[in-house]
Order: sequence, then structure tokens, then C-alpha cells
Amino acid sequence: MVAVSDASESVDPEELQRQLSDIKGAMGLAEQYPGRARLWLVAGLIIGVAALLVQATFFLYETLGAAAYVAVWGVFSVVAVATLWLVSARLPSSEAPEGAPSWRVLYGSLGAFVVAATGVTGDAAGQIPGLDRALLYFGLVIATIGLGLLVTGAVLAAYRVRRRDRLVFYAGGAWVLLFASALPHVEMLRYVGVGVFGILFIVYAIAAYVYLTRA
Repeated sequence: MVAVSDASESVDPEELQRQLSDIKGAMGLAEQYPGRARLWLVAGLIIGVAALLVQATFFLYETLGAAAYVAVWGVFSVVAVATLWLVSARLPSSEAPEGAPSWRVLYGSLGAFVVAATGVTGDAAGQIPGLDRALLYFGLVIATIGLGLLVTGAVLAAYRVRRRDRLVFYAGGAWVLLFASALPHVEMLRYVGVGVFGILFIVYAIAAYVYLTRA
């Protein structure tokens, strides 16, 4: 009994907590937060499909008409939000580490940023030819997605997700930002760049999901 008592007294709670944190820091996203990789896959597919839909409706706007345009995007928005809600509702609950940023605040801030950035152009945007003006807005949105991926990778460190998994988001943010910067300068991308981005992002989302769910 004395030996057991001495052993328990020799345990340093702070050291034990540090060791537990180190163990968690070596865990992947799928292991530490079950279901989150699937949520990321769904979100990535929605972004990719949205980009393809933007490309299609951009070319077919005059053919569709305003009412059909609004209807198409209305249906897509409802389906996308409902899908994300259903996937999120099935996620097992988990406590965020102390001091970790809120995902809602993070992505809400990025959404506010892109709205503010497009508003900054003001009347100057009206003096730009139609295609170039569209590329300006599309490029800003795509660049914000890239920024979101980079920030996600950084924030996951606060959630004690291992570096190997965070690299997926850093790499994703890098290629998306490069794509956004090339959009107005590559002739082919000027006309079909948003659709190409949608296809590439779907491929990236699937590849990232496979990578994140590996042991």
C-alpha cells in the first residue's frame, strides 16, 4: 500500500497532461475528430459543383433568363445547406481544446471579407469590360477559398491535429491561390477557368479525403 501511495504521489499532473497533449498531437483528423473528414469531403464537393454551376449559368444566363437563373441557384442552395446540415447533425460531439478558435467565426469572417472586398471595387468595377469584371469577382472568391484552406491548416494546430494532415490544407490553399492569380492571365482560363477550378477542386477534395482517412 505504501508503494502504491508513493507512486501516485510522484505523478506530476502537469507532466501527465503534457504527455496526453503530445499523444493527441500525433493523431490524425479522422482519428481525433471522427466524421470531420467526411464533412470536409461534402463541403469540397459542394464547392466544386458550385463552381461548375457558376460556369454553366454564366454562359447560359441569357438563355435561362433571370427567373430560371434564380430558381437554379435557389434549388442548389437549399440542397447544399440541407446536405451540410444532415452530415453535421450526424457527427459525434467533441469538445474543442481550450483557446481554440471557433469555426463559425472563422468562416463567417472569411465570408464577410469577400463581400467587403467585392464592395471595395465600387464604381471602378463598372468601368471594366464584362468578362474582366466577372473574372475579378470570381478570382476574389477563389482566392478567399484558398485563404480559407491555409487558415484551416493553421487553426487545426490548435485542435492538436498532426502536421501531416494539416499539410493537406496548406497544399490546397497554395494551389488554389496560384490558380486564382492565373485566372485572368491564361487565355483559356479566362473563359472556362471557373469550371476548370470546379473540376480540380472536386478531385482535390476526394484525394484529400482519401489521404485524411488513411491510418
